[in-house]
Amino acid sequence: ALCLLRSCFMNFMRCLALASFIMPFAVQGYVSVEEREVDVITNPHGELQTSCKPLLNNLLEPRHLIIKPMATQADTFQELTYAKVFTFPVPIYKMKQPERLSSAELQFQMALVKDLSRVGASVIHEIAVDAEKSTDSWFPGYSWTPIVMKCIEGAEYRHVGWKFTANNAETQELAHFYALIVEVNKRERAPGIYIGGFRAPGWMAQAITS
Repeated sequence: ALCLLRSCFMNFMRCLALASFIMPFAVQGYVSVEEREVDVITNPHGELQTSCKPLLNNLLEPRHLIIKPMATQADTFQELTYAKVFTFPVPIYKMKQPERLSSAELQFQMALVKDLSRVGASVIHEIAVDAEKSTDSWFPGYSWTPIVMKCIEGAEYRHVGWKFTANNAETQELAHFYALIVEVNKRERAPGIYIGGFRAPGWMAQAITS
């Protein structure tokens, strides 16, 4: 009887883990049956304002994660690794800015999603950029657009990633997708990805307010 009880409990926990991956979650973020696996990171290129955390936690829903690896630009690709989110391996792309577009050549780690959450979509602004530059893309066949989020309090805007739109929707599997800036938690007990971003440069904030 004890063995049967243990077996039922383990099956229940497996079902709970699967349900956790499929269903959207609340403001606190995404919590696995063991430990938190998706959370807010401190800014990779600056400081994170506390009021940004609730919105950042709501940008991503696990059901939107793109699990299948996508083709990348050869000269800006750095590394492809995998992070476990609710026991599912998620591709994490490490890319750098090409010098021809930015002398800073900043590096970013990104997780790809087919769409933003409903809450995320309501607080995100797309920033128009030069059409020719936008086709110089980390993901060939797609043009990029920076996406920016305004924090709950104050006037700070966060650059949280990019929207990639197919140059020819008939030849691409996805008409569009989003690349969200993340950090990978490599701790053995709680591996996963942490949603992040950094303070948007002035020209992005001005594009929204003007």
